[in-house]
Parts: sequence; C-alpha cells; structure tokens
Amino acid sequence: MALLGVVVLSVSWQVFSRYITASSASWTVELASYSFVWLSMIAIALGVRRGRHMVLDIWEYVPYKRWLMRTLETVTALIVVAVLAALIWYGFEALPASFRRNSPGLGVPFGWVALAVPVGAVFSLVFAIEAWWKLFHAPQGVDPLTAPVLYQPDDVIIIKGEV
Repeated sequence: MALLGVVVLSVSWQVFSRYITASSASWTVELASYSFVWLSMIAIALGVRRGRHMVLDIWEYVPYKRWLMRTLETVTALIVVAVLAALIWYGFEALPASFRRNSPGLGVPFGWVALAVPVGAVFSLVFAIEAWWKLFHAPQGVDPLTAPVLYQPDDVIIIKGEV
C-alpha cells in the first residue's frame, strides 16, 4: 500500500507541478517508475503464494485422478522454481554493475531498483514451494490457496461451466 501511495503521490505532484506551477519536476517520473517496479515484484510474489501465477482451467474438467493432479502440480512447480532461480541468480549477478550507475532525476544508484528483481524472486520462490506443498497435500475438491474476497455481490458470481 505504501508503494502504491508513493506512485500516486509522485504522479499527482508531477501533474500539479506541470499544470499549476508550469515547471515539471524530473524526479517524480523516476520515483513513480521505481516504486512501481518494487510494487510489481511484491505483487508477483503474492500471486505465486495464492497459486494464481499460472492457472489452466482445462485440468478441472478432466476426471479427477490424484496421481495426475500431483504430477501436474509438481511439474508446474518445478518450472516456476527454475524460472525464479534464474531470476535470483542473474538478478544478484547484475547488481554490482547497477550500483555503479546513478539515475539522473533522483541521483540514487540503479542498483536499488534492480534489487527488486532478486528480492521479489526470493519471496516468490519461498511462496511457490509453500503453494506446491499445500496443493500436493490437499484433499480432493479442496483449494488450499483460496484468497478471501472482500466484496462480491451475489448477482455477479459465476460458476465454472456456466454460460
């Protein structure tokens, strides 16, 4: 929420300074962009935790076979873990070069922005393993990764398979 607030406030200040004072601030665009990068990487980690990073509805219509579901969940988890491991490895590998360059508007090293990728990937990796564990040990017909819905009116609830 804080990062989203930073994005909104910096963009609002940019609009205010451009149209009210007739001089735009160069740092606001960078601050909004850098905050959005961190916000995105954290949001990706939360999506992985809830198992919503990759969903294929086609498997829900296949007759339930426990061994098939566990195999599919394990294969997808391995693919996700491999991609996240690559992001962590190459993300940390790129950090030294990133910290040697400064952004023109804020004057901070680009490394602080680049750090969002490996940090977000580490959180995603932990959450991917947690999600796989919960799915692997879940009883039939139970989704252990459901997220609470804050508000959903009864007239917009759609049941799968309903047209």
